[in-house]
Formats: sequence, structure tokens, C-alpha cells
Amino acid sequence: MDPSIEDHWKTINGLHDDIFEAVEPLTDDQINWRHPALSNSIGILLRHVAGSERWWIGEVIGGRPMQRVRDAEFEHERLQKVPLVNGLRDALAVVNDVLEQTTPADLRQVLEGKWRGEPYTYTKEWALLHSLQHTAYHLGQIQLFRKMASSE
Repeated sequence: MDPSIEDHWKTINGLHDDIFEAVEPLTDDQINWRHPALSNSIGILLRHVAGSERWWIGEVIGGRPMQRVRDAEFEHERLQKVPLVNGLRDALAVVNDVLEQTTPADLRQVLEGKWRGEPYTYTKEWALLHSLQHTAYHLGQIQLFRKMASSE
């Protein structure tokens, strides 16, 4: 693996370690806990992070069809921790496999797509950095929600 890609690999694996550490002691009730003024739970965030990483890294960077249905990631049925954690581990396996095969030249590839509903030109490197930032953002939410759900 190229050293510049290895840095990203280390970062995303470290973020996942922190997510798994945060949710390991939680019950299904705590995974489903929601603050009254907010719509997401830890479970929803786990499902969303897995879907997002499969999309941005698996499909956009790796070219693997992932059949993502983003809106379904935010449905509010009762969730179970074990399948969510397993789903995130599966997403990380896809991420690691894609990154092992990615070169710096691959990351310079320019793509056309949509971003926030508008046409957007970006590189695969932007997609990777976006995915890392996105996972880090939701890790912070998961850590905060864990504290809030555990104190109730």
C-alpha cells in the first residue's frame, strides 16, 4: 500500500476502533435512545456510517456497486446492536479491500456527480477525505449520544 493511502487507512481504522469502543458496552435500548429534540439514535448513525462508507469508498472509489438506499438508513424501527456492529465491520472490510488496491493515481481521477443536489466535479481523493470527515463527525455524535443515553 502506498504510504499516502496507508495514512488514510490508519485514520479510518482508528475511527472505527473508536466507534466500536464507544458502542461495545451499550445495550439495544441505549443504541435506540434518542434525545427528544433530535431524530437520530446511535443505531441509526451506525447504519448510516456503514452505508456512507460503502458508497463513497466502495462504490465511488472502488467501483463496486453497493445499491445504497440512503433514506432507508434513517428509518426509525427498533434496531439491534449486534447486526449494526457487524454491518459496520463489513463496511470496514470493503473499505480496507478498496484502499489496499487504490493508488495515488486512482485518487486523482476526476468524477462528475451531484453534491447536495447540485452537479459537482470532484476527485476520488475528495471522496475519500469526505468519507473520513463524515465518519469522524458521526463518531463525535455517537460518543456524545452514548454519554447522554448512559446517564438517563
